[in-house]
Amino acid sequence: MNRFLKLAFLVIFSSIVFTSCMDELTDIPSQEEIEQSTSDDQLSHNHRSCGMDHHVERLMEDPNYRAQYEQRIKSLQKFESSIGKRTSGCNGDLLIPMAVHFQGINGVNYDCLVNLAKAQISVLNEDYGATNSDISKWTNQAANFFPGLSNGVSCVKFVLADQNHPSGFGLNNGQPAVTLNKTNGDQANAFNGYLNIFVRANTGVLGYSPLGGAGNGDGVVIDAEAFGTGAGCGSIRPNAPYNLGRTLTHELGHYLMLDHIWGNGCGQDDGIGDTPNSADPHYDCPSLGIKTCGSNDMFMNYMDYVNDACMYMFSANQVSRMDNYVNANLQNVLNKGSLVISSSGISGGQNNDNEDEEEEEEEEEEEEVCRRPSNVQVGNITATSAKVSFEEFSTAISYRVRYRKLGTSRWTVKTNSSLPVTIAGLSQNTNYQLQARIRCPQGWTSFTAIKTFKTIGGGTGSSCNQNELVLKLRLDEYGSETSWELIDNESDRKISSGGPYDDGQAGTIKTKEFCIPNGCYTLYIDDSYGDGICCDYGQGYARLFDKDNKLIGSSNGQFGTYDQIDFCVNGNVFTRIANRKDQRIKAYDPFKKPSK
Repeated sequence: MNRFLKLAFLVIFSSIVFTSCMDELTDIPSQEEIEQSTSDDQLSHNHRSCGMDHHVERLMEDPNYRAQYEQRIKSLQKFESSIGKRTSGCNGDLLIPMAVHFQGINGVNYDCLVNLAKAQISVLNEDYGATNSDISKWTNQAANFFPGLSNGVSCVKFVLADQNHPSGFGLNNGQPAVTLNKTNGDQANAFNGYLNIFVRANTGVLGYSPLGGAGNGDGVVIDAEAFGTGAGCGSIRPNAPYNLGRTLTHELGHYLMLDHIWGNGCGQDDGIGDTPNSADPHYDCPSLGIKTCGSNDMFMNYMDYVNDACMYMFSANQVSRMDNYVNANLQNVLNKGSLVISSSGISGGQNNDNEDEEEEEEEEEEEEVCRRPSNVQVGNITATSAKVSFEEFSTAISYRVRYRKLGTSRWTVKTNSSLPVTIAGLSQNTNYQLQARIRCPQGWTSFTAIKTFKTIGGGTGSSCNQNELVLKLRLDEYGSETSWELIDNESDRKISSGGPYDDGQAGTIKTKEFCIPNGCYTLYIDDSYGDGICCDYGQGYARLFDKDNKLIGSSNGQFGTYDQIDFCVNGNVFTRIANRKDQRIKAYDPFKKPSK
């Protein structure tokens, strides 16, 4: 549970349990599975990621927002107690007018973006209305693992507003509410009463949303690689495995007051009665019947973290919660719908009618020469890096290489706009597997067959002629708070440093190799928030090893603002020395390190 919501929910709203978006990640790999360099060139979306937690934490810093949020919770409680929790049946559609705002996008056809927005909203209505084609996976297979539970059918219908638009955005009556480079940030006050979707690149997460929206110009942010379906439009291209539009389905669940399905672990679920407890999120595509809290986990729920193709249902009580939230708190949005949605919009006439676009895409595919690469070559191999080359096409948008240590399961990804692709941070004298693919105008090609190569060095052939040292730093959920420094104690000089890192990487191990002269050193591990890197938000730690993988010293991550490991080395013989922290504490400012 995030640091601000924990107090509010436990003290004020004990009858409804809403937990955080960014608890400790389930998939905590071994060191061998995900050893990575300190470079940030790996793909940011290896796993589904959601930034709701930090977003809400920032919002809650405003006392006015906090008071309004608490009032929305009270309104929901009052509504649910007065009518009971509806589990089925609608007295008519709850029409939600939407506006889609593309931000920071250049060289993209506007009409293509409109069609992409329509396609995305079509996905939403299928998912919330349980008319999605893959709901059969639930009815024919998964439901058997959850006796007595059913999927839900929402009364909500999402519609692109198409009339009476706010002025100043170049939108005319009859034109859908899709803007291009007309807004900034995650608030569009002119679109008060709309449910706003903000689409932009490089968000750092797949998306984020307030937990319980207000319809006051707020909305949901979606990364450009997770919005819509199909081939996309220029730089707005949904990227597998998040290319079926389900990221927005997930984030709108937050907007309508759904927490993640795992809540806060086995003892504290998501506050929804018909979603079984689970310990943590699931990723990729798990097998039916997996259990983490003694009962089958409902990982196929839209509020888990699995791939788009493996999430396909809301539970009946989740749908009840969302519909009740709309009725209790978003009457301003429902009222706005009667003003900004035309009869053709209500009838669905604007939904994803893009056959001409699809035909054009098919023609482009026939003419496009960009294809899956062949003859992949790995050259300039050193102890820690290599260069990868293959065919280069004039029409290619980008080139991607993924690699892993032989015998491990997790890939590290590097994407370039040109060739060759340089991969770094490798371990010496180690076998690696590698694959490549190309992003063409019609989308990503498939990966090539696996190619194996081996880095040089290791043993007596190591390129380091001094003392070899390896740092393995395991992150918690808040990587942006974590950094480290290696200090030469004699000169008080900083030898190396790393971080801060991206959030949402709990369990990820960052590896750094050093080649240092004889002497005494201190490794400082810092947490800017002051709560260490273990244990509420992940099992973080820092460990130092010698060249033979013998542990020199470690921090268990349970500290405040910083921890340290002190050691000396002579001829590759390392000695742990007494912690110097007590000697240094008098001069230590927890918010600023002394000069090095």
